[in-house]
Amino acid sequence: MPSRKSILEHWEKLLLESGVDSPRLSAQVLLAHVLGISRLDMLLESGASVDEPCRLRMAELCRRRMAGEPVAYIVGEREFYGFAFHVGPEVLIPRPETELIIDHLLDSLGKDSCLKVLDVGTGSGALAVSCANLFPNFRIVAVDISFDALKVARKNARLHNVTDRILLLQGDLLESLRTDVFDVVLANLPYVPLSTRESLSREVLCHEPEIALFSGPDGLDCYRALALSLRGAMKPGALLLCEIDHTHGQAMTELFSGIARDVRIVQDYAGLDRVAIVVF
Repeated sequence: MPSRKSILEHWEKLLLESGVDSPRLSAQVLLAHVLGISRLDMLLESGASVDEPCRLRMAELCRRRMAGEPVAYIVGEREFYGFAFHVGPEVLIPRPETELIIDHLLDSLGKDSCLKVLDVGTGSGALAVSCANLFPNFRIVAVDISFDALKVARKNARLHNVTDRILLLQGDLLESLRTDVFDVVLANLPYVPLSTRESLSREVLCHEPEIALFSGPDGLDCYRALALSLRGAMKPGALLLCEIDHTHGQAMTELFSGIARDVRIVQDYAGLDRVAIVVF
């Protein structure tokens, strides 16, 4: 029977030829998923043989990957801040850049802080559930306009046993919510400019939900609406953390400086503007 190594080499070559992102990583993640083991364990025993049912299953999944379907949707999960999350085409796949929001909370708040937190545009619930895991005294309200996304978020809250500390609500941004009761607002809203649509990879454009990606010609429509809703509606000292497009640093500063005491833009590990920190 073929070895794990030969299977990986075969599919890495085909995935590379198909033009998908990260062909080697894709092949490794998919084979580990098929075998039901960690990627590390799979690689440590790369000479082990792969039986026919697993080879057939691997071929099926790799064909989906060659068609551009993201690995996270194929295996049904993605890691975020060290936690496993269910994902599907109903939600945006959690990105490493979003972890910067959690980094800032951990750097600026004690883990025993008793705060009320609002997560706007929760999607898979990655931010809300991670906060509930890391800050046991947080009480969190998570909002999304998509009912299907909320079903995924609820599934993740159950997975991590935090359903008693997260209230999931369907709604458009802050409608029907009193924001002056919250100490922290988290917002990873759609921010991709429609003008850049054609520059996106096919796996993002063809598979991830457009409602979670685009926000008007310049990508700022959702944050303009959020700023309007928050004007005069936040308690003094409350904190707003927003993930943004790398071109939006100056625009976000201008958008929120008129309604808040301080606005600071944090860069990601690539040196690109990525998070807006707003203090009211």
